[in-house]
Amino acid sequence: MSDKQPRDNALSFEEAYTRLERIARELENGSIPLERSLELYEEGQKLLKLCQELLDQAEKRIKILEVSSDGIQVKETAIE
Repeated sequence: MSDKQPRDNALSFEEAYTRLERIARELENGSIPLERSLELYEEGQKLLKLCQELLDQAEKRIKILEVSSDGIQVKETAIE
């Protein structure tokens, strides 16, 4: 990992997503060396996984919040 990159578990969803967008722009530019492209791709994959995990956690929290006081689930909301 580079010195500029914070630890994955310390990132919020918004921070990880913003970094992922920057990586995508840099890779799309196409003017970076192959080794750097591979490093960025690897970092991007980790960030993508982190973002998906954070979204999954948020979806679970929403489902829990939608359970009424008598324990019956009111409805399921899918996050897309």
